Amino acid sequence: MISTMPLLTGLSMVMLCIAWVTILLPMKRLPLAARMIVLTGIALLVMLPLFDYPGWYKVRGLFGDSSITALLFYSAVILQQNFSRQLYRREELVLLRRLVLLTAMLLYPFALGLTQFDSYSLGYANPWMLATLLILTLFCWFRQYYFLATIITVAVIAGSLQLLESRNLWDYLIDPAFVFILLLSWLRPSVKGEQPAVIQPGPGVEEQAAH
Repeated sequence: MISTMPLLTGLSMVMLCIAWVTILLPMKRLPLAARMIVLTGIALLVMLPLFDYPGWYKVRGLFGDSSITALLFYSAVILQQNFSRQLYRREELVLLRRLVLLTAMLLYPFALGLTQFDSYSLGYANPWMLATLLILTLFCWFRQYYFLATIITVAVIAGSLQLLESRNLWDYLIDPAFVFILLLSWLRPSVKGEQPAVIQPGPGVEEQAAH
């Protein structure tokens, strides 16, 4: 349920498409200039008019609106995979994937009519849900999972300010495309949040340093 502002909605769809390409294609094998050309081309294709409507209209119709946590995750994936900016660690990605999949199993069965428990209603200013998110945020912060703590905090703040069309906090935390793209990140080992490799000095360098 993204904001009614067309520019913000279009940018969110651009980030979604770039994140998909980043995960599905071996972008790291390309030189930086080629990566920039690919990313720019995707952005233009999504933003330019297609049959009298911007291309992101079609993307939005196919995938739906993006949540706040999804947009922050897409930004991190794009920067970390294409420009070597370390924003999340492997442990954070594993925990994020488990949390999102667990949330999806709690939320989507009701939407599909498989259960009578209305889990979606918990997103309307439910104090227990807010308390759970607070505890989870504190846990992430003390474990030094700063990326997870940040995206949860930003999503809750955005929900309290009602920056999106929806007033339900779930729509700020999760969306179907986000669930699917996290599953893809599990199937693609290249998306793991790994620290940049540290080049160890060879024996000759150590001997010269000793002298």
